[in-house]
Amino acid sequence: MKRIILTLTLFLFTLNGFAGEGMWLPFLLQQINETEMRSMGLKITPEDIYSVKEGSLKDAVLIFGGGCTGEVISSQGLVLTNHHCGYGTVNALSSVENDYLTDGFFAKAQNGEIPCPGLSVRFIRNIIPVTDKILDFPASMKEEDKADYIQDRLTVLQEDQESKTNYEVFIRPFFSGNEYYMFLVERFTDVRLVAYPPNGVGKFGGDTDNWAWPRHTGDFGMFRIYADKNNNAADYSPENKPYSPPRHLKVNVGGLQKGDFTMVYGFPGRTSEYLTSDGLNETMNVLDPARIKIREKRLQIMEADMKLSKSNFIKYASKQARVANYYKKWQGELAGLKLNDAVSKKQREEAKFMQWVNQSPERRTKYGRIISDLKAIYESQASDYLQYEYIRECLKASEQIMSASLGIGMLKAMKNGESLDKYPQLLYNQIAGINPETDEKITHALYAMYQDKFGMHEKTNIPQINAVYDASIFRDTSILSNLIHTKDTYKIAKMIQEDPAFETYRFITQENDRIIPMLRKNRGELDALYKNYIQGLREFSSKPLYPDANSTLRLAYGKVEGLDPQDGMSYSYYTTLGGAVRKRNPEVEEFNMPKRLVDLYEGQDFGRYGIDHKGRKDVPVCFLASNHTTGGNSGSPVLNAYGELIGLNFDRIWEGTMSDIYYDINLCRNISVDIRYVLFLVDKFGGATWIVDEMDLVGRHVDSGIIGEAGDIPNKLIKKRKKRRRY
Repeated sequence: MKRIILTLTLFLFTLNGFAGEGMWLPFLLQQINETEMRSMGLKITPEDIYSVKEGSLKDAVLIFGGGCTGEVISSQGLVLTNHHCGYGTVNALSSVENDYLTDGFFAKAQNGEIPCPGLSVRFIRNIIPVTDKILDFPASMKEEDKADYIQDRLTVLQEDQESKTNYEVFIRPFFSGNEYYMFLVERFTDVRLVAYPPNGVGKFGGDTDNWAWPRHTGDFGMFRIYADKNNNAADYSPENKPYSPPRHLKVNVGGLQKGDFTMVYGFPGRTSEYLTSDGLNETMNVLDPARIKIREKRLQIMEADMKLSKSNFIKYASKQARVANYYKKWQGELAGLKLNDAVSKKQREEAKFMQWVNQSPERRTKYGRIISDLKAIYESQASDYLQYEYIRECLKASEQIMSASLGIGMLKAMKNGESLDKYPQLLYNQIAGINPETDEKITHALYAMYQDKFGMHEKTNIPQINAVYDASIFRDTSILSNLIHTKDTYKIAKMIQEDPAFETYRFITQENDRIIPMLRKNRGELDALYKNYIQGLREFSSKPLYPDANSTLRLAYGKVEGLDPQDGMSYSYYTTLGGAVRKRNPEVEEFNMPKRLVDLYEGQDFGRYGIDHKGRKDVPVCFLASNHTTGGNSGSPVLNAYGELIGLNFDRIWEGTMSDIYYDINLCRNISVDIRYVLFLVDKFGGATWIVDEMDLVGRHVDSGIIGEAGDIPNKLIKKRKKRRRY
């Protein structure tokens, strides 16, 4: 790494990081990161990782569904992602008769794969810099007119590009709007379920182990992309064929060791690494404590009712997972920020930055008031932002009340003389997954929390909530259907406007409408200030910064390594199936491991995937590495120095969850499923050896470069290498 000036060491440690920090734009690796990556062990070139001229690793990485990452792991479009990324899709495919969540699913052959309506995957085909086309302001343009100008330029560029290609196009700002890049995207909509372990494997440990280490979760699922006869994206058809990608990942079953170089390639969602101390203070002392308190109450009710029936469990399994995920994440984030004394450290960093600013009259003019101006905005919005979070977390948690939003559409339709016939089906789609008794308990509890904080209101009191569940026209599709069949638009409009659920929904909307304009105005001012602030940080820094995550393709790199999170505690870098079996508890749903998996362990029936662990055969399950990840990296491939798949990213340790806003190299670790555990589960547990057979397996540990260290893997399954060459 480059020599760092001693007086800036503390500041640059947080700002730029060392090995393991950063979510980097892959097409800039050669300019920025290659030297450091090679010093850590990288064996391939930046062009192997990202290229638009020929197939590169980027062509095997995809956006899965609404925001996870996945990767193609065979020449026949086989996709690997996380169990939790496919949870909503598999939940929708499940029923009491075919409970794929509880029992799992492993297709016997390709013709047994299940179509997944509504699921799509997207590949990034090209990334084009367009900053000069977005920020080409006329010399005479006023500052207040620039935002509209940028929006106009974004629209024009996107529409122009889409008219020239079959790809979808989106443009994202980077470094708070100091740079812009255009992304060309190919979407595939015929995606089918191939393999999905039961909850006792894919969700093993549940909320107890979420964001924690040691971890023993087989968090994976397999899907397949289908295309038309010409290998083009197409809607579902029985005539479609498995997609043939320009590049798929090779799967390395040779194992990993402490200190091995690793890369995580994927689509991290959102980070805010450059928040000022006042921004951190808002998170630590205003937002996170409130969010944690509200979700704790919601989860208590939801989890108790999920135990009442299998039907209720299926209805709430995916919802509970979503609510619990960030509940625990915020707890870890808050703990990590406090442990790091993050606000004080940021204040010291800001003092160093301002010392640099004040050394130059030009810099004082440009950056002299940035910190104080940001502070003023954060202070002015504290109470309103807190109420906005309470509205979002408390009032909008009632699914029955939020279903009354359909009333807005119905009133508009009647005003325009349009038919209302579609609304019973729309209502059914919204309430089919609700247990009214559970939803009513949640509504009463969370509305009471809102009232305790912001005062009583007639539209959120107990009589009003009782009326919602007893008398609302939006609680039952047959009630709404009968009302619509009267054709009496006056009566329909009157009943909508007097409906208790609709009245409360309108109150929520009005409260939001009161607060949002102020928050939106503040957001615009914050964005403008942060744009200037980050420009100043980039001038101040002695080396390049990485941009905050924004759901675009990024590469993070680090090493396989454990850590010592606190005095007297040490985390090994991997876990085993033996540890999972010892953790199992049939009386607790989160740890209720399938008997077949226990039998495989006790019979030492590990096939080609076993390792020697402390003198006993075992199967590696999960491992730790120092890659900088966040939400959206779920399902991202973890690659070795040769770009081969060794694991599947799915989580971070609890002590390091503050890495979205404050990175600590000593605490931040990502958690991944070892690819050998994935293959063991598909092959030995699921009995779907045919799936493994279609992969390109290599059996060499990266340090040795020797083929065949993967035990008894048949030679025909291992791609033997000639002299190492670029691919």
